Amino acid sequence: MELRHLRYFLAVAETLNFSRAAEQLNMAQPPLSQQIQALEKELGVKLFDRNLRPLQLTHAGQIFLPEVCAVMAQVDRACRMAQQASRGEVGQLAIGFNSAAMQTVLPVILKDFRKEFPQINLK
Repeated sequence: MELRHLRYFLAVAETLNFSRAAEQLNMAQPPLSQQIQALEKELGVKLFDRNLRPLQLTHAGQIFLPEVCAVMAQVDRACRMAQQASRGEVGQLAIGFNSAAMQTVLPVILKDFRKEFPQINLK
């Protein structure tokens, strides 16, 4: 199963219309339908009841939808975290200091640093 299949499923599930979903995804409707059918075949279940108008999710599709939303949210989070890591915005910073620094400038610097980079663990 590929992430694009999950994106396609979400688009159709949100619009309940293959044509509108295809338009949103900037693709033609027949390939979208084929990809959804391939996903259904891989899962061994029907996700949409194509006989009803408007299009409806099957029971399996209703159960699948929130799980796919959670997966896609996790993928988005992983991408953001990787981008933040590449910019040095997440991780850990170890600082060595003497007592004089702790009495003067270091507290202000650390406070500003924590405000600017809350996802970096200071040690």
